[in-house]
Amino acid sequence: MTDLPPIDPFAPILDAVATRAALRPDPQTGAGDDGLDREIAALAEAGILRAPIRRTGQGFSYDFDRRRSLPLLVRLGGADLSLGRLVEGHLNALQLVALYGGAAQQRRVAEAVDGGALMGVWGADGAAPLRCERGSDGSLRLHGAKRYCSGLGLVSLAVVSHTAEDGTLNLLLVDVAEPARADRAPWRMRGMRASRSGDYDFEGMALGADAVLGAPDDYRREPFFVGGIWRCAAVQLGAIERIVSGTVEALQVAGRADHPLQLARIGEAILAARDARLQVTAAAEAVEEAGEGRGDAALATSLAGFARLRVESAGMTAVALAERSVGLGMFCEGHALERPTRDLSVYLRQANPDQLLLGHTRHLLTRLPEIFR
Repeated sequence: MTDLPPIDPFAPILDAVATRAALRPDPQTGAGDDGLDREIAALAEAGILRAPIRRTGQGFSYDFDRRRSLPLLVRLGGADLSLGRLVEGHLNALQLVALYGGAAQQRRVAEAVDGGALMGVWGADGAAPLRCERGSDGSLRLHGAKRYCSGLGLVSLAVVSHTAEDGTLNLLLVDVAEPARADRAPWRMRGMRASRSGDYDFEGMALGADAVLGAPDDYRREPFFVGGIWRCAAVQLGAIERIVSGTVEALQVAGRADHPLQLARIGEAILAARDARLQVTAAAEAVEEAGEGRGDAALATSLAGFARLRVESAGMTAVALAERSVGLGMFCEGHALERPTRDLSVYLRQANPDQLLLGHTRHLLTRLPEIFR
């Protein structure tokens, strides 16, 4: 495969996909379908899904630095958070396979993605946590389920985590294209409906030993585990910037943008969005440098965690200010701000933000001379 040039976030294909995603009928309203099939297919056809893959002999390395991935994720998140979420999961999965997969696994994934496959990372356990039994011949049998699985019916290969009896976190590379195992009914969230999230039942699934991805606890290695959270933050950043821009546009159309109180709210929203962008950009740079051995992995991981938290607060600020500024009209189905604010309110709810804040604060308070220089 030839090397691809850096992706321009304003390239025609991304503009077309982003525009179509933004105008897609909302499944929340019951209008039209709830799929992103065409958008995913367009990204695959344009070579964007396979862009991170750099072939190396029998396998591949992950070659999609922040200069390409950050603008892409922000652009897609601004168009449709569900689409951005799916592409972010795809990039995450490709990086994990490149880091920890064997040559045969990498070849399998590269061939699948060349054919248009979308990948995902499914980590949240269901009511019955995922368990893996190993046979004497190395074969595997799975029990339990995963929940909050994004891309049901769209993702065909997933990197799936499970905790072994010894407490180690392990990864599997699994074909997840069986419709009978997917259940979207449990996903009753008020937003992110188009992410096609739900439960996936792995009960009784038989796998070969070649499904094991990496060694125990590879998944926890930094700066790729928590450090990789900057990609989620980049998707959310795109929605924040869209909401701020949409708020300004709505006020200008209504002839209310010059009111002093509205200007103050707009200013606060711009400050929050700009601060979030700076935090995400800095985190992406730190994580990338640490991943290449040119930086401190622990520090980069903490900066990524803090960027995620800053994006959360910026998102809540942007949504609240939009609601206050635009008023009741933006809650109407079909309003330009209704879906992105609803989706963002759901997508911001990541696991255990308090632990993220406390843990990384403990670390960063010992590194203040480095981060304040």
